[in-house]
This record gives sequence, structure tokens and C-alpha cells, in this order.
Amino acid sequence: MENSRLKSLVLLSGGLDSSANLAFARHYDTPLLALTIDYGQRAVKKEIEASAKLAAYYEVPHQVLDLRWLGALGGSALTSTSIDVPKMETAKLDDLVTSKSTARQVWVPNRNGLFINAAAAIAESKKIQQVIVGFNKEEAATFPDNSSQFLGVATLSLRYSTGTGVKVACYTDMMMKTEIVQALRNLATPFPFEMVWSCYLGGEKMCGECESCKRFYRATGKS
Repeated sequence: MENSRLKSLVLLSGGLDSSANLAFARHYDTPLLALTIDYGQRAVKKEIEASAKLAAYYEVPHQVLDLRWLGALGGSALTSTSIDVPKMETAKLDDLVTSKSTARQVWVPNRNGLFINAAAAIAESKKIQQVIVGFNKEEAATFPDNSSQFLGVATLSLRYSTGTGVKVACYTDMMMKTEIVQALRNLATPFPFEMVWSCYLGGEKMCGECESCKRFYRATGKS
């Protein structure tokens, strides 16, 4: 029903999961802002470019928030050019030992927690009811801040730290990436897969070798 739509802020990186949540929010809620975070990541230019295109496609205002100090803390292959981004074989994507090892290499301290709190502050100031994030079941095993459990505790925390009780929501937290792709293909409005940037690096094209690329290509059936 139309009156059940919630005013939403979508955290948008331009990757598959967050872009999917923007698409679902456009269909089922009322997204008032798509927020992209510049935290000093190597792919920042490509992420901002992809996010801007996706936001324009779905007719949602787009904003970039500067949190580059986070990347300056160092220690992550996502933000430091002195650390190699780990490559991943498709056959190893479901190997928990391998995935946990690569997760440690690309971990950014408290990234999702910080993003959610920053987004919630903006949402509260604009009287927006919820922050929508791009989580998925597939990566929750190695990234605990990508899980349904984290959604719940983040919302609980915001009951205390926001005056309006901003919620944290996600359409895909219980989905594998292949299921996300299928759900997108079932939407009435065609999803622009060609606009997505699901690569840890910021080259001219997606590298095709990092874990993020491998998961995107496996889910979409591309190579």
C-alpha cells in the first residue's frame, strides 16, 4: 500500500548489493536520498560515478559524504595502495577459510557502523525514517557487519542515539547474490547491471580478479 512506504536514505556504493537496495527502495519505499561515502577507498571515483548514474536512473537525489580520515587510518587493501588486493578463484568463493583470510585483508575498522551512524544523523535531520543498507547472506559469514544480526543491533542503538528512532533496513540481508540478481530481474523496471561497479579497485574496467568481482560475475552469470 502506498501509505506504508517509508521515507528512506539509501547508503549507495555503486556495488550490486547497495544498488539492488536502491532499486527495491524505489519500488517499495520512498527514497529521498542516496548517500555515497568517500572513505579514501581505492575505487572511490568509480563508486561515486556509478552511484551518481544509478541515483539518476532511479530519480533519487545523490550526495557524497567525506569521511576520508577513515581510510587514512590504514591497514586495509581497500584504502592502502601499499597492500595488495587479494585475488580470489571462483572455486574458492564458498571456502570459509579462504574467505575469512581475504576478509581480514580488506577489513576497514568499524566501516559499516560508522556509515550507518553518519547516515542516521543525516536521516534524522531530514525527518527520514530509515537508512537502507546493502547487506547479503553470502558475505555475512565473513563480514559480521554485513549480517541480519547487525541490522537489529544497529536499529536498537539508534533508538538511543537518534531522537526519532531511525531504523536500519535491508531488502537483501537474507539473500545470496544469485537470489539478489534474480529478484532484480523480476522487477517491472529493468535493473541497469551495466551501471554497477563491484570492484575493489578503481581501474578503467572492473579487474575481474578480486573477490567482489568474482562474486558479481558468478551471480550475474558473466565472465
